Amino acid sequence: MPSNSPPDQVGKGSLHRWLAGTVTVRSQDARLVGLHAMTTRIAGDQVLNPWTRTTRNAPYAVPEDLPHLQALADTQVHPSHAPYQLNLTLPPEPFIGLHDAPLVMLLANPGVRDADPAAYAQPGVTERTLQHIAKAGGTPNHFLTHPDKDHPGLRWWSRTLSGLTKEGHSHDELARQILAVQFHGYHSQSWRPIPYTLPSQSFAFYLVRCAMSRDAVIVLGRIAAIWKIAVPELAWYPNVVTPKQNRSVQISRGNFSPEDFERIEHALKS
Repeated sequence: MPSNSPPDQVGKGSLHRWLAGTVTVRSQDARLVGLHAMTTRIAGDQVLNPWTRTTRNAPYAVPEDLPHLQALADTQVHPSHAPYQLNLTLPPEPFIGLHDAPLVMLLANPGVRDADPAAYAQPGVTERTLQHIAKAGGTPNHFLTHPDKDHPGLRWWSRTLSGLTKEGHSHDELARQILAVQFHGYHSQSWRPIPYTLPSQSFAFYLVRCAMSRDAVIVLGRIAAIWKIAVPELAWYPNVVTPKQNRSVQISRGNFSPEDFERIEHALKS
């Protein structure tokens, strides 16, 4: 979640060595290259979730994303780039929630707090995160349902949804009624667009289009213009609500017009 403190970064040399090993193995069997060449895989009318193949050790990433992430890291050599460097020592969180939830929040990317490295290093936390992003159909927001009350993710979500809990909604309810989709799934201290669409992002765009097909209410805030470039249909989708404070994602009466907040409440009751 958002933070003002820079994370520990993955060494570019170690990432490069990992990538080199991957390329060497794949070059031995052209069939593997063909098998993994495309992240956007289609089964019937469904896009398959690429995050099921996230690496099980750092650097954590979808394998098809890694060459692009390495190339991006190679350009971020100036100290001023530090806030925007992606922290691949933390498990990616491209989305959180059930994929068919009636309320969908479109965000930028997961942030980093000082406490995050220690929190994800606790036994089972990273493994649980990887399981959630690989689960077919998604899972309820585990930050709201898991008993780890000290995780910074719970604090972020509790603050973000405090306006709804004041209206009488429980964490258990909200965990099942809200899907949050990140523009990309990798952690950084601050947001900056990546000058390339990562292969894994196609699944995020697919989740948004699915939300529109079922008439979900979509919260579109800080990076609305970027989301509309990636998913142009958002520009005329009628069930979009926008916060009054563009940089705030808090769901509360004070941050939305009465009409938009009523639509949010109606979605949560559906």
